[in-house]
Amino acid sequence: MGSRCARTGAAAAAVAALALTAAGCGGGGITEARLEAAVGPEFRNLYVRQQIVLHGEHNGVTPDAWAHCTESGSVNDWACVVRWPSGGGIIRPISYEVEVRSNGCFTAQGPAGVVGQQRVVGADGERHTNPLYAFDGCFDTFR
Repeated sequence: MGSRCARTGAAAAAVAALALTAAGCGGGGITEARLEAAVGPEFRNLYVRQQIVLHGEHNGVTPDAWAHCTESGSVNDWACVVRWPSGGGIIRPISYEVEVRSNGCFTAQGPAGVVGQQRVVGADGERHTNPLYAFDGCFDTFR
C-alpha cells in the first residue's frame, strides 16, 4: 500500500508542476518592460517614415525610443505613452491604445487628432497609408 500512495503522490506532484509551468506560458510573459521595449522603437522608426511620406524627406527630428505602458482594463488592453516631436522643438506625450495578444504581438492605435488620419496626402500629392495611425509589432514573451 505504501508504494501505491507514493505513486499517487508523485503523480499529483507531476500534475501540479505541469499546471504551474502551463500557467507561466499564458499572458504572464507580457510585461510593461517588454511592451515598452517594442512600442518605443517601432514608434520612432514609423515617425521617420511618416515624415518622409508627408514631406518627401526626414525633417531631422527623430523621437527617442522611450515609451511608458500600463494596463488599461482587460489583460489585453494597454495604453502606451510616447514622445511626439511637435512644432517648434516641443516634445509632447501622446497615448496609443494598444491591444496585446498572448503571443506578444500587438496593434497600437494612435490619436488621429495628433498623428493624422488613416490616409494622408503625401508630399507627392498622392494618398498614402499613415504609418503612425495604427501599427503592429511583436515582442518575445519568453525572455
